Amino acid sequence: METVEFYYDYISPYGYLVDTQLPVSGLSVTYKPISILEVMAKVGNQPSPKCPSKMSYALDDTDRWARRYGVPHAVNHGWWNAVMSGSLDMRLFSGAALVTQRDGGFEVFHRVVWDAIWGRPRDVVAPSARVELLDSVGLPGRQIWEDAAGTAIGQQLDECNEVAASRGIFGVPTFFVGNDMFFGNDRLDFVKERARRIGVFA
Repeated sequence: METVEFYYDYISPYGYLVDTQLPVSGLSVTYKPISILEVMAKVGNQPSPKCPSKMSYALDDTDRWARRYGVPHAVNHGWWNAVMSGSLDMRLFSGAALVTQRDGGFEVFHRVVWDAIWGRPRDVVAPSARVELLDSVGLPGRQIWEDAAGTAIGQQLDECNEVAASRGIFGVPTFFVGNDMFFGNDRLDFVKERARRIGVFA
């Protein structure tokens, strides 16, 4: 059965927000983790932090959407500072998603990581804290993070990024319904409408 393809990266607050709505959307979804900063570089786009006005707006806007959805939302400042300083590579998180898609536990991993970064902040910077985070929900934390940093998963993530760029993705969250692309948290209604016309529902 055809599904809605959801391209995302845990670095995106809008990705977190729209993801909270997918379990109740009725959509059949295939999750496509990518490294969006690398994809943006490939297609000539720039992330929001490079434009202070855009970044300031996004902080207010994501708060509004969180209130509308009735979901927790807070910036994980320790994680954010580590990402901005370059001391934390976000490829690790998308890589770990690929590991759990391969080995099992993806849904649990997906929810706890989104929540730790954008919902109810927890330490995901210290390696021991990342292990503890996954162990706390019954996943083999150390093995997942080690595999996520390995060559095989790194190559798989590179391939995912290439596919995303070739399909015209310039940011996340991005959805595909068939060949139709929809960008942004605020396009979920359009995704549903298109999916309804072609029968892409769970």
